[in-house]
Amino acid sequence: MSEGNADKAWRRAAAARERAAAAGAAADRMELLARQSGSEMFQELAARQREARARHLAAAELQETYARQVDAWSLRRQQDRPRPPFVRGVAAACGASGGALVMLDAERRQLAVTSSDARAAQVQEVEYVLGEGPVGEAAVSGRAVAAAGPELAQRWPNYARGVFGLGVRAAAAVPLACAGTRLGVLAVFDEARLPPEADLTRIATALTTDVLLGPDGDPLLYGDIDVLDVVHQATGMLLAHGARTPADALALIKARAFRDGTSSADIARQVVDCGLRLTGEAP
Repeated sequence: MSEGNADKAWRRAAAARERAAAAGAAADRMELLARQSGSEMFQELAARQREARARHLAAAELQETYARQVDAWSLRRQQDRPRPPFVRGVAAACGASGGALVMLDAERRQLAVTSSDARAAQVQEVEYVLGEGPVGEAAVSGRAVAAAGPELAQRWPNYARGVFGLGVRAAAAVPLACAGTRLGVLAVFDEARLPPEADLTRIATALTTDVLLGPDGDPLLYGDIDVLDVVHQATGMLLAHGARTPADALALIKARAFRDGTSSADIARQVVDCGLRLTGEAP
């Protein structure tokens, strides 16, 4: 499976580099026609091809980073540890120490998530439980958001209290969109610095249009994306035991997770597997 993932990533990287070369050649032709004709239309077409080339190259670099990480993991026989997630290389490409990719449903609620490491998963869980932070703001506004240090504490005070305890002092997020539809949000975290917005946007665009949705795209990102089925199942069980609405049921799960200092997925598993009752708790 893991060697297969690395092989797929190498092949996808090679295909992305071929698309980049084709886009570069097309841009050269358009620039030649622009010089010969003086037409702004060819200049615009050349610029678009240059943008496509940069996007394909960024996607190739993400695939190659992932392939190298999985190859190293396999060669060192570290199968007792989780396989390196794709988003770890994405965060590094953005110049951040960690990150998370959050997929959204039609109502912009968190549907699935993959994180670069355990700390990044905890950071994203803080926002999911509290309902406050960069991912939610980027999802609603449709714009990149970022804050560090005192600005982070001022912008999202509850979120900041949670992530400061994890050593995070800077956070940024950018929506993943295609054809006007917001599919998710890429968030990155760091101990001190924020990545340039241009880098974050460039990587997010390559991730969306090439890695997830391209000709050889992988919407589940090599199996990394964890759909929150257990949370949805637990929500349904709480509805059956007295919660008024799905939102109320989810709030009960989040409230217990916050109180116990654990994840909403852990509480949901206790509801599903152990019959934990939460009805009547104050969220």
